[in-house]
Amino acid sequence: MIISHAHQYIFIKSTKTAGTSIEAALSNYCADRDIVTPLGNYSVNRDESGAWVHKSMNEGSYRQHDDALTIKRSLAPEVWGGYFKFSIARNPWDRTLSRFFWNRRNDPALKPRKQLLPLFGSATDEIGMAKRQFRDFLNRGELDTNDRFYIIDGELCVDDIVRYESLGEDLARVCARVGLPELKLPHLKGGIRSRDNHYSVYYDDETRDIVAEKHRMDIELFGYRFESAS
Repeated sequence: MIISHAHQYIFIKSTKTAGTSIEAALSNYCADRDIVTPLGNYSVNRDESGAWVHKSMNEGSYRQHDDALTIKRSLAPEVWGGYFKFSIARNPWDRTLSRFFWNRRNDPALKPRKQLLPLFGSATDEIGMAKRQFRDFLNRGELDTNDRFYIIDGELCVDDIVRYESLGEDLARVCARVGLPELKLPHLKGGIRSRDNHYSVYYDDETRDIVAEKHRMDIELFGYRFESAS
């Protein structure tokens, strides 16, 4: 999360939307009284060269993923009302799958189970196993949305939404609005999920509907739809 007094913007960082990469790039143009919340987990927050590219400062009591209402309540009305506010949205079916793979790193219940089939020369059904674990993940009822980062009382509370699917174009628009050059984004937190398969192959009718019901606001506000690999 960033509050830039120098450029008069508030970046509200949503989850599983390349927010860390955006925050890191923006942080290098922050100084003085600007607020940039610190990152944890050094192992996944370095760029392709292994460099630490994030610059935190003056964070006070703020956290990485403070919601919009928390931030609004912490600021003077003229700051919240006068600064340019933006956040990031992502196709909810793609984002939810990304959340599943991220959580699977440290959750034994979601880790791939060892199979004996390769010993007999048969291929493991990795997609099928992941689909079953993904269904279990959704049925646990722990799935969150990003609504809290850009919606207050059922209404959009930011001035602009960057879409993950058009990151470069949308960020260029935001940067032009706040007086920054175009950003070169570092690739952070990568390599968790294989990009060989389209997100749709992990879904069935049940899991697709669970995500749709949970993310009604994203679908209504931004027109997201479930897509197929073809």
